[in-house]
Amino acid sequence: MMRKNVLIFPGGEYSASQIYFSLHNSLQYRPILGSSRSDHSEFISKDAITDLPFIYEGHFIEALNRVIQKESIDFIIPAHDTAAFSLMEKQDEIMATVVCSPFKTAELCRYKSKTYEKLKSFPFVPKTYDIKRGDAEFPLFAKNDVGSGSRDAFVISSAEQLEKLLDPRISYVLCEYLPGEEITVDCFTNSKRELLFAQPRTRSRIFNGISARSTTIALTEEIKRIAEVLSSEIEFRGYWFFQCKKDKDGQYKLLEISTRFAGTYGVSKNLDVNLPLLALCDFDGMDVDITPNKYEITADKNYIDRYKLNLQYERVYVGFDDTIVFNKEKYNTQMMQFLYQCLNENKEIVLITKHAPDIRETLKKQHLNEALFAGIIEVPENSEKYTFMDNSKPSIFIDHAYAERKRVKEHLGIPTFDVSNVECLLDWS
Repeated sequence: MMRKNVLIFPGGEYSASQIYFSLHNSLQYRPILGSSRSDHSEFISKDAITDLPFIYEGHFIEALNRVIQKESIDFIIPAHDTAAFSLMEKQDEIMATVVCSPFKTAELCRYKSKTYEKLKSFPFVPKTYDIKRGDAEFPLFAKNDVGSGSRDAFVISSAEQLEKLLDPRISYVLCEYLPGEEITVDCFTNSKRELLFAQPRTRSRIFNGISARSTTIALTEEIKRIAEVLSSEIEFRGYWFFQCKKDKDGQYKLLEISTRFAGTYGVSKNLDVNLPLLALCDFDGMDVDITPNKYEITADKNYIDRYKLNLQYERVYVGFDDTIVFNKEKYNTQMMQFLYQCLNENKEIVLITKHAPDIRETLKKQHLNEALFAGIIEVPENSEKYTFMDNSKPSIFIDHAYAERKRVKEHLGIPTFDVSNVECLLDWS
């Protein structure tokens, strides 16, 4: 089956990497990350494009269409609010389908003031204030009209503080202070405007505007009603999300809505609901069905480091004890990932070990196939591993023992790796 090419833009966004890995193993679609600068996309994709103009530049659409033609792009998934807004605004000029709700919806969701005005008759819309009317009730909440997450947002306790804190260059929305718990609801509406999915999750810990810890919660009638009203009143298609926070009476009030993928949508994806794939299928003219798993799931984020080594090698020498298997019973799963990566890349793997009494019998007991290795070198206990190795092919050596690594490096000049830094050998693309 010929996979259809999907450009994810901008490719350096956190949500872009999540979308990329959601589609990476798809049989139907091939994801390509596209950016306007060198960024993290280069560390997870060999096909990353990093020389697109910035979206605000006059020749962006022309350059984008050249990429679409060169790479045979069928679909584009926006990974940022501004990208969703700008791409949908120019959809008629773009030679690929933008997987997003219509422009009028992207515009409505971009501005909280327009969102609140559109939905003002519904009880879940927070009370808003006009600083010119002097009707503010303190404390209140001030947030950037076009911001996202918690950026440019403040709790304001008094009129004096309001005047002092607000940046005159930013257009703010002033609304009632909501002291309760905050949630995000991941949603999916198909081409027939049917709401097929609504999954609420907590925002327990926030980092840089993204929910760093999130747990699925039950879809209550209150949350379901808000989702149904939004899907009915606003023309969504594919994935979208909204955020709510409880007021002083414990009722959820709307914070914002967005047509792009949330940074933590992966919580819902791991209920067996691959939202980027479903969106592509819907835009590709297919009927989609959603049947999520029914369990609680929590996601927690931290930084992940990915590496590129300027190092070419064709052979991997690797130890066994406390390298592939710990304490004679526990697999080193990261090492197993790397070894199978080597097979994918046609790199030769040579097991070199002082294991006693019988390494082949141990491999059987550990359910490890000898065929994983191009060769097995059994080194006597009082011998040095380096004397059984050579660098006739560019090689590396992985072993838990520092003394062995030191001698291999000194005598053969072969780069060596402890089990703790195998991570730098992993290829995420």
